[in-house]
Amino acid sequence: AHTLGALLDDTSPMPDDLIGPRLLTPGGMLVLGGAPKVGKSDFLISLLVHAAAGMPFLRFTSPRALRVFYLQAEIQYHYLRERLQQLRLDPTVIAGARDTLVVTPKLRILLDEQGVPLVAAAIRQAFPGTPPDVICIDPIRNVFDGGPGGEGENDNGAMLFFLQSRVEALRDEVAPEAGIILAHHTKKLSKQQVKDDPFLSLSGASALRGFYTSGMILFRPDEEETPRELHIELRNGPGLNSLLIDKRGGAWVELDRRGERLVRKDIG
Repeated sequence: AHTLGALLDDTSPMPDDLIGPRLLTPGGMLVLGGAPKVGKSDFLISLLVHAAAGMPFLRFTSPRALRVFYLQAEIQYHYLRERLQQLRLDPTVIAGARDTLVVTPKLRILLDEQGVPLVAAAIRQAFPGTPPDVICIDPIRNVFDGGPGGEGENDNGAMLFFLQSRVEALRDEVAPEAGIILAHHTKKLSKQQVKDDPFLSLSGASALRGFYTSGMILFRPDEEETPRELHIELRNGPGLNSLLIDKRGGAWVELDRRGERLVRKDIG
């Protein structure tokens, strides 16, 4: 515990963001949520590749090339390979991330008492010298362990158990200062509910929102159109406006909202 005076007198520099501005801080947790097939994994892969290369992605930046371990439990090896090869990335980004981003193909494993040590051993094997800066788990549902009761990720108590006793235990074992990124599905809500508070759509939202340091929701406002809205919530920094993004020519880009049609949307 620290006195008020000690906190006020400490003017030492703030630690660098792993992914700025304040999206992922050292020892922090970022949760990316979205409905199935909205493009979460694709967006996440692009974010991780750029972070591993130390290059900016959309409005997000990393101070240096980060060591990233991507525990991926959804896409099989050959389709993961195909997806990565289809990304339209700058050659300098690819060159910078070739050895600093380590990805697993689809795993059949739970992060339980047996699974956590296995994953920790895999992380140490991938980064034998220096621990990783970022540990990413995609998606929560496929590795979820809710504890002795066996509840699912919609139960707040089970979600809190998973975050504290599984995810943070894994981080503490291999890299206490690493940032964690979790990909998570959202519940079915109306478009108006998502607009009012998009982060309520996260499964197990009460426990998650009380635990994470930042959240992102990827949401398609019009199912017949490809642009997505990216809503961002930060605990350790000022609020960020939502972004309108889309995948064009194999790369994620930010769209200018001033180009949105306001009237005569169907016939122009």
